[in-house]
Amino acid sequence: MEQQGFPRLLSIFYSEFHPVQGPKVLFEVPEGSITSKEIQLIDFDAISEFIIPKAALCGRKVSITTASSKVVGYPVTIEDRKYERNALMFNLCFVFDRDADTCSYEPVVKKMAGVLRALEVESEFLHDSKAKQSLQGIIEQLMEDLNNYCECQIPINAANTINLKLFPTYPNPPTVADYQVPVCTVNLETVADLAWDMTMQKVIRHINGINHVKRIAEMADVDYGMARKCMEHLLYYGCIMMVDIFQFSNIYSVKPSVRRLIEYESWQNECLSYVVKPGMNPLLETIGPLFPKIFSLYCSLKHGLPLKEWVIENKVEELGIDVRRFVSFGVIKGFLFRVQKYPVLVDDRRCNLPQSIRRLLNGKHHYDEICTLFGYSVTEMDGLLSSSNVKFIYR
Repeated sequence: MEQQGFPRLLSIFYSEFHPVQGPKVLFEVPEGSITSKEIQLIDFDAISEFIIPKAALCGRKVSITTASSKVVGYPVTIEDRKYERNALMFNLCFVFDRDADTCSYEPVVKKMAGVLRALEVESEFLHDSKAKQSLQGIIEQLMEDLNNYCECQIPINAANTINLKLFPTYPNPPTVADYQVPVCTVNLETVADLAWDMTMQKVIRHINGINHVKRIAEMADVDYGMARKCMEHLLYYGCIMMVDIFQFSNIYSVKPSVRRLIEYESWQNECLSYVVKPGMNPLLETIGPLFPKIFSLYCSLKHGLPLKEWVIENKVEELGIDVRRFVSFGVIKGFLFRVQKYPVLVDDRRCNLPQSIRRLLNGKHHYDEICTLFGYSVTEMDGLLSSSNVKFIYR
């Protein structure tokens, strides 16, 4: 079971190196989860050499996976002559299901290790057997609060309090290309503030679902690479998504998932409010309810049919539909995809094109990429390639 997307803690235990008996579990929650033979989650003896490891692994995150569980700890060594064997070695470990994604807990594990180390150095919290007994209550509250509230605030003494909060981790965003168009998923004006990076503040002013990244960089007067980094940052936090450059020469086709548009009534309402031009009646008497017509229009998009021809064939302008928003809705929802055009130079000997363009005519670079790189429109690029023996692959 997960709370707000975070893995559930199964156990927390504190282990120390005993100068005679070796690694020992001194405190555990729930009781017996580590030391009891009947209900233990892990075989402590089998992994004890990794719970209290050699000095080379101390001060590092250590993750151990057993048959059913995952143990994450951050072993610490404090060297001082007052300790037996001149060192105190301990580890506060967190136990999860074997397949749990523990990335969000790793900063918490490291911070707790740092807190215990600081308490020991400053006030001998762990060396004092009486003070150490309070650790049992601390880990009990720690486990309960993190599982139920994803944060905790635990007073230790008059001068120290443990403050922890779990934060979600996101996958790294995909690499952003100059020819991609950012579309906002949130209102950037409401989330932006003066503390944001100046480059970011300049860039977001030009994000309108029409401008591609290169054009945004030029309009904001920032470096292309910095503009791409800003887009990747916004992608990471889910503030934007990337789509293709909209042009009426584009070709689109539907995926089988277009059936979701029929299954989800919320999508139908969202589609109507998004693609119908303001002031248009969504129930036009001439065609009946507009949604069935919109659905049939999506299904009529296919390979080999440029958007401009599709508009004429289906008399889309008469329906009061915003074609750009019609296409972007399908792309954003994932049931519509762009059929890209890839030029291939068949005969290099009969080509007068510049080498910078010729090297891209190998079927690996589509029109959007080439046109954006050299600043040509689709019509200009068509004219440029018409004099050369160039074939096209659509996929």
